[in-house]
Amino acid sequence: MKRLEPPKCCASFVFDLCCLEMSDSILQNRLLNQKNLLEAEYAQYEAHSNTQTWCVMPRATWGQDQQIILGDLTKRELMDLYTNGMVASTGAARNVYDQIKLLARDDCPYCGGCGEIVIDEEIGTLDHFLPKAYFPAFSVLPVNLVPACAVCNKGMGGSFPTNPDFQPLHPYFDAPHFYNEKWTNATVLEADPVVVNFEVSPPASWSDKDKQRVSNHFIACKLLGRYRRKAASDISSLIDQRRTVHRDLTPADFRELLMSVANNQDFPLNGWKRTLHHGLANSEWFCSFDFLS
Repeated sequence: MKRLEPPKCCASFVFDLCCLEMSDSILQNRLLNQKNLLEAEYAQYEAHSNTQTWCVMPRATWGQDQQIILGDLTKRELMDLYTNGMVASTGAARNVYDQIKLLARDDCPYCGGCGEIVIDEEIGTLDHFLPKAYFPAFSVLPVNLVPACAVCNKGMGGSFPTNPDFQPLHPYFDAPHFYNEKWTNATVLEADPVVVNFEVSPPASWSDKDKQRVSNHFIACKLLGRYRRKAASDISSLIDQRRTVHRDLTPADFRELLMSVANNQDFPLNGWKRTLHHGLANSEWFCSFDFLS
C-alpha cells in the first residue's frame, strides 16, 4: 500500500550487535561462529526479494523449537536473538530496532496509514515479513522487519503462504506497480446517510497472480471495514463543509476540490483517503446533491 525505502544498516553488523547483547557468552560465541552460514541465508533472502518468490524459501517446522537451523543453532536460539538481543537491548541493537520503526513516518505501509501506528507516543510494532517461527534465520535481518500498526501485524499472521498468489505485499521490495498504479475503488451508494463501498479493482493488464495478491492483501489487513470507518468520519466533515464554506461552489467546482485530494501524492495512491475522494468525485449524485435542504 505504501512503498518504503529498505533499512540502510548492514545486516551482518546488526547481527553482531544483537549477538553482543546476549547474556550467555557460550551462546554468543556459537552464534558468531555461524555468521558465514547466516550471511549465505541473507543472500538468499535478497535473491528471492528480487523475484518476489519468498514463498518457495525453506522453512522451519512449526512448534519444533529445538530444530537445528544453521550449523548447531536451534530455531529457539535464533528467535531469541530478536527478542533478547534486539528488542530487550538497551544499546545499539535497540537503536536499530527504533530506527526501522521510524521508516514508516507514522503511517503503516501495509494499510497505507489506515491504522494507528503511534500509540501512547510509541511507534507501533515491527512485523517479520517472513515470520520468525518459520524463518528464524531472518529474525534480526533488517529488511525482513517492517514497521506496522497492530491490526496489520496481526493480519499478516504467524504463517506465510506457499502459493505465490497469496503472498502479502512487501513494502521494501515488491514491484512498483503495486504502489504507483490504482487498484482500489470506491463506489458511492445514493443514500442518507451517504454510504461508500470499497473494493479491489486492479488494472486488466495485471497478471492473475498480481490481482490475487492485492485481493488477499486487502482481506488480510481487513481494509474494507477499516476504510469504511475512516470514510464515515471524512464524509461527515465534507458534507458539513459543503453546507458552509463550500456552499457556493458549483458541482463542477466541488468535484475539482475532491479530485485535488484524490490526486494528492502526500497520501498513498491506494490508501483510504485518495480512494474515497476519487470515488466521491466520480459520483455525479454526490457532487450535485443539495446538502442545504
